[in-house]
Amino acid sequence: MGHRKRYTSAVISLFFITVLLIPPFVYAGEVRFQASLDRDGVYLGQSAQLELQFQGSTDIPAPDVPAIDGLQFRYIGPSTMMSIVNGRMSSSVTHMYSLVPLKTGKFQIGPISFQHEGNTYTSNVLTIEVLDSTRDQGGRTEQQKKPAVSLDDRVFVKMHAGKRIAYANEIIPLTIKLYVRGIGVRDIQYPEYNRDGFSGGQFDKPGQYQETVKGIVYDVVEFKTTIFATNDGTYKLGPARIKANIVTRTGRNRHSSFDKFFGRDPFDDFFGQYETHPVELKSEPLSLKVLPLPETGKPSDFKGALGSFKFNLEVSPTEVKAGDPVTLKMIISGSGNFDSVASPALKQHDGFKSYEPQGKQEGDRKIFEQVLIPTTDTINEVPAVSFSFFNTDRGEFQTITKTGIPLKVLKSDRMEEVTILDAKENSGAPAVRERLGRDIIYIKESPGVLKQKGGYLSKDPLFLFLQALPLLAFIGAWIMQRRKERLSTDVGYARRLSAPRKARKGIREAEDFLAKNMSMEFYDAVFRTLRDYIGDRFHVPSGGLTSDSAAEVLKDRGLQQDMLSRLINIFRECDMARYAPSEPGTDKMHGTLKQLKETIDYLERHKA
Repeated sequence: MGHRKRYTSAVISLFFITVLLIPPFVYAGEVRFQASLDRDGVYLGQSAQLELQFQGSTDIPAPDVPAIDGLQFRYIGPSTMMSIVNGRMSSSVTHMYSLVPLKTGKFQIGPISFQHEGNTYTSNVLTIEVLDSTRDQGGRTEQQKKPAVSLDDRVFVKMHAGKRIAYANEIIPLTIKLYVRGIGVRDIQYPEYNRDGFSGGQFDKPGQYQETVKGIVYDVVEFKTTIFATNDGTYKLGPARIKANIVTRTGRNRHSSFDKFFGRDPFDDFFGQYETHPVELKSEPLSLKVLPLPETGKPSDFKGALGSFKFNLEVSPTEVKAGDPVTLKMIISGSGNFDSVASPALKQHDGFKSYEPQGKQEGDRKIFEQVLIPTTDTINEVPAVSFSFFNTDRGEFQTITKTGIPLKVLKSDRMEEVTILDAKENSGAPAVRERLGRDIIYIKESPGVLKQKGGYLSKDPLFLFLQALPLLAFIGAWIMQRRKERLSTDVGYARRLSAPRKARKGIREAEDFLAKNMSMEFYDAVFRTLRDYIGDRFHVPSGGLTSDSAAEVLKDRGLQQDMLSRLINIFRECDMARYAPSEPGTDKMHGTLKQLKETIDYLERHKA
């Protein structure tokens, strides 16, 4: 206890000595606002640092630097300082900004006015000069003062459409290029562009090369895709926007005295001289005119195909027996909007049973396979097949017809013999003359003693079931045969019957992709499920169905308007999600899946 009392007394004595010997702190009451630059001249591709210092306070927030044409400012952060000199305390806060020049010339910064808690602070005026620098082959740097030179001359975006006048649903190549010269650019994102009235695909993997523009060599990053307009009219496409980071050289040494004392990473000497600044580069918009398809000369079997196509027909096998299947392989190749390509049409095909064609796309061609079954051996060739499309290069409709392909049909081994049942004359049993005295059995007056030998077989449930089993089997086989015959002859009935099963399978696939957060595959599954269901449910070709064509098919089916709008909205959401570069959220995907289930459930209950 004695030691603790002595220790406490010493602390109290030291406190009073400190209070008595050190004079009271004097705080600076006036706040001064001063602006400064770490340099008064920079080159394009370099950056400077602007510092806004408030002496006399540490709680003043960062001011907004007024916009200056040709300069870009980005806030870095604050730096506070407190010091005591001869008993007088001073404090300050310095807000630091990175300055990136966008073009050459002399620029005036300030005076900057800032209001805080009823007080107005005004800074001094600064001047900075931005120069253009080029390097010759010897590596020497020459300064060229050209006020016309700007950052837009070093890095810019251009958008080019393969056609400025096109038809509705015609494929238009779209190219977006990023040009870079003499400046560092990194973290380049895929382009975004306004495309109201258009549907588009995903961008291909970007290409990189060099291109000379007006005698100047640029490094180019090229993005390619295709678009098509869904309706005619005049549209504005773009502007295209590309987000990236520009790398600028600072030329400043940011190492503090603590770094010098404790040591630092030698790589900081290199990497500390560079900064990245986010920019959004924008191209000029384009004006496109979209023409409607002409009505003159439109073939009766035209289903909406647009492009420049070739049509080839393959038959396998070319020798069959009556009742055996023949496969028609119809190949559409060329260039154009393959989403609008539907199966070619069979002409008169008497003597054949036909089934719904199945299509798939392989690169720049689309293949349809259709099964035909010859019913008689009198057939000697395949039915004529025609494919009609609108040639966008020539501006006219074209029809390609394949006829006269030989097919040898042999008699079937399964010949059905017709059996005629007829009653024979005098087929009845001959009458037997009854002889009295021998055919009469006398009735007993008393039956005698009766004994039960066993239950009646006719009352046994198992016996009755076994007797009915052949009849039930016959009825079931007859029903299955009738159903099989209807499925083989009534294609619409077969498609309608398979529509719910295929839809359930498609919904399960979409749910799997949703659980894995695979948005692109999810919307592809939703689009295919709804497209195939509508095609099978209403017996229409499903290959070229879009939101507009689906609305045309269903407008006279008596659907409620809100359900029809919801169905069209699902198609459009799928188009936006599959072709837009941004990723949709999980909540939106759940909503789309819910709408899909409700729409299919409604269509199943709706009597069309």
